[in-house]
Amino acid sequence: CFNSHIWSTGQDAVAVIKKELLLLLPGINVFLDVDNLDDIGALEEYIRRSQTILFFLSRGYFRSQNCLREIRASLAGNKPIVLVQEADPDRGGGPLEDLRAECPESLQPPIFDVDWPLVVWLRIDDFRLLSLKLIAEALLLCTPAYAREASLPIYLPGELLGQTLTFAARPVVLWASPANPGAKALADELADICPSGLTVASSAEAPESATHMLLYLNLDTWSDERLAEQVQQAREDKLPIVMAH
Repeated sequence: CFNSHIWSTGQDAVAVIKKELLLLLPGINVFLDVDNLDDIGALEEYIRRSQTILFFLSRGYFRSQNCLREIRASLAGNKPIVLVQEADPDRGGGPLEDLRAECPESLQPPIFDVDWPLVVWLRIDDFRLLSLKLIAEALLLCTPAYAREASLPIYLPGELLGQTLTFAARPVVLWASPANPGAKALADELADICPSGLTVASSAEAPESATHMLLYLNLDTWSDERLAEQVQQAREDKLPIVMAH
């Protein structure tokens, strides 16, 4: 894998990507100029010898003459490409449309109008793991062993997994007062997401079984005078109030 990037806004990210890929995919060779470049005049040869090319899209990437050399050599060699987009504006990131606007018009269709894998590079730990997982999957799908696969069931140690939300400690009875416009609809959405352990009550007054009161804040919240009295009573009864807006 050849990491194509511009130093000013991509160097730190691609260094992390290389380090993590070497741990995640034993046996992979990742080219990074600061580690592997011996001759700047041989960029096209390095591209030719690489199986997959990663374009790290950040501000200034398409204005670099060496990056343009790498891009043109990749396209001329029909190399599989993985696009990685910097998301942080403070690190040279931005919307894909803005990054595309920096690209020479003749190169825009083969880069942006082809169905190349696109991964957004996120720097917060848990989200960075997801970015790395998607990059690793995209690289593997470019290899002969997995070329016929549409996706791969990859798991990264430490990654967050999708799980059904439940209230394990005790059942929750969420009271949504009819005097609070929109509260019942929001409570029902929560019940759909957490079908186990969450019950919605919508009686005119808080039932004795209520464990929480939902206070939905919007432009019409206080249009019914009863709600203020109910909130005050809930506070006196030490009924926890969950606020949403």
